[in-house]
Amino acid sequence: MQVILIAILSLITFAAYLLIIKPLVPLLLLKIKLGEKAIFMFYPLSGFIGVFMKSIKSNHDVMHTINNALRKNPSAKVILSNYLNKPCIMLTGSEYIKDTYLDHHDFEKINPFMIPSFIQKGLVMSEGESWKRQRKFLGSAFTFEKLKSRLPMMNQVVQQIAEKDNKSHLNDFMSRITGEIVIKSFFGELAEGFQLEGKDAQVALIQLTGEISIMHMENIYIFIKSLLFEERMWEIFPCKKEKEIVQRVDNVRTKIKEMIQKRIEQLRENPIQDQDKMVFLDLYVTEYLKQQGQKEQQIDIEEILHQFITLFFAGTDTTATTSGTCLYYLAQYPEIQNEILEEIQQVIGQNDIKEEHLNKLIKTNALIQEVLRLRNPAFTTLFRTVKHDKQVRDIKLKKGWAIVQMQNSSSIQDNHFESALEFNYKRWLKKENVIKNDNGFIHIPFAAGPRNCIGQHMALMEAKIIIALILRNYKIIINPQVSQIKFGVKFLQCVEPDNCLVFQKRI
Repeated sequence: MQVILIAILSLITFAAYLLIIKPLVPLLLLKIKLGEKAIFMFYPLSGFIGVFMKSIKSNHDVMHTINNALRKNPSAKVILSNYLNKPCIMLTGSEYIKDTYLDHHDFEKINPFMIPSFIQKGLVMSEGESWKRQRKFLGSAFTFEKLKSRLPMMNQVVQQIAEKDNKSHLNDFMSRITGEIVIKSFFGELAEGFQLEGKDAQVALIQLTGEISIMHMENIYIFIKSLLFEERMWEIFPCKKEKEIVQRVDNVRTKIKEMIQKRIEQLRENPIQDQDKMVFLDLYVTEYLKQQGQKEQQIDIEEILHQFITLFFAGTDTTATTSGTCLYYLAQYPEIQNEILEEIQQVIGQNDIKEEHLNKLIKTNALIQEVLRLRNPAFTTLFRTVKHDKQVRDIKLKKGWAIVQMQNSSSIQDNHFESALEFNYKRWLKKENVIKNDNGFIHIPFAAGPRNCIGQHMALMEAKIIIALILRNYKIIINPQVSQIKFGVKFLQCVEPDNCLVFQKRI
């Protein structure tokens, strides 16, 4: 009995050291060193996730706790928290964010899904020479000159889905639009009738990636496993839900591979000569076949698959959530809705949106910028681990620690924006500098540095079209049956509940 008791006490002591003392001591030492420049938010086990979840529960706002702490201490440059048993340094000072963005090669991104063979070979997760090759290859496809050819398709998708969808679930409604745009941009004509799990492909993929993200946050067992074992977590005592997710991912991979293989055979027989007529898949397959002929294979089918999931994940959720949040603020402020509607009617009338209209939607663009300033869906970057001991200004980061750039932390500070907490889209209409004390890393909704968002021009183009075409046809109001609206998180920061808005057809 005594032996068992000693063993239990030893296990508890070891767990306390591993989960509490090990991450806590270096954080306390940092706090002593940095003083007012650091805010302390250590939570055993839950760490930064605990900060966000408690903020939602207490204040109906995922960012309230952090924003309030930063407002009370505007001199703070970092938040000291934990990633389970690792110190986690949440960077809030723009100069610290700048240095880590520019030295991105010193940090490795943590896979947000923790699923093998899903997005690891895509642009977002690639590192080193593989990332450089992909960025260079895809860069030409995301120029405005190439993107403007998709305007007719974007107009058509928005109008068709807005007409057919019941619009009772905001995030689903927006994601159906942006998801179909991404799928058609990648697969082109192959996207017609493309289904996964018996549903439209964009709906199935949105639900799958959403379930994986929520599962990590809501299930403490799965969350801890993901932190301890990363991608191996699915093999270690998997629960029923985990087994189901793995099977669904395998099925999705098989279906997408079949489409890629089909396009390879089509272009092997009938290659496309005009690059301007190529969708993303055609660009990749053409290069794949070229390398195959030269026996210098760098691109393989697995990379093409990962790139599709990456572009879908990065291009669907962020644009959908941004657009949905814009519509929420239009409902919240009817006078702004009327002002934006007046601009839309003057600029495009009843026509489709064309290239010459985009730069004339000045107020619409200002609305988007204000939402990205105050409610950027990507309120943090992907978490990263430190590859080796690294000095960032006055902080010595140790190998294995976690860092995250809180890229919107400067947006709520009055020393950078006038009345920073006020939603005021008209600030972006002023001719003088909107941002005070700007070092180039204050308002960076699409990140900054070498690894900034490659799809930002496409995202802004989509958001303008979605807002303009929906607002032209529907009056948007807050659902009177919803008693509490909150800014929660479904991987990204978003307006909840999904039925918070009502769309009334304009006559």
